[in-house]
Amino acid sequence: SIAATQSPAQARPQSSTQALEVWQMQDSGTTASLRGIDSVDGTVAWASGTGGTVLKTIDGGAHWTACAIPDATKDGATLDFRGVQAWDAQTAIVMASGPGEKSRLYKTTDGCLTWKLVFSNPEKDGFWDAIQFSNRHQSSPYSHQDPNGFLVGDPVNGVFAIFFTRNAGDSWTRWNENDPKHLPKANA
Repeated sequence: SIAATQSPAQARPQSSTQALEVWQMQDSGTTASLRGIDSVDGTVAWASGTGGTVLKTIDGGAHWTACAIPDATKDGATLDFRGVQAWDAQTAIVMASGPGEKSRLYKTTDGCLTWKLVFSNPEKDGFWDAIQFSNRHQSSPYSHQDPNGFLVGDPVNGVFAIFFTRNAGDSWTRWNENDPKHLPKANA
């Protein structure tokens, strides 16, 4: 299940001075444990979870559609998608978290009919934790074409794994890879 907010005017009549929102349960149509959610504009939203699950709604959560499983012919149904970032109803990236190469990023540009593997964890002992993009929903002529994003993972050899993109996730670079002395250290 997914919880969504509803404006006070939609929920019940209230005075205009009250700024409360009411949470309303939504039926996601899956038994997967959902781990990530990203609302584009209150109407379009994406969710991700266990068992290779990716969902999308285009009607504010009233109906959720199951997406094609990324890498379904390989091992996609075993992946744990703990993060999702979306630009619109057609374009999104999901982050799988797991040991080593089980941490992966997949991107769709056709509304989740197909997925492209855009990045795999280069660290055999690594584990990805979070993904975040900026400028996705701003009214800039470049926000959709060239957003910046960061990917953070558990420390490997005492140093946090941090990667960035400047092209909507199509390619990724390790942060400070040419200057290892300035990489953030994990304190014990």
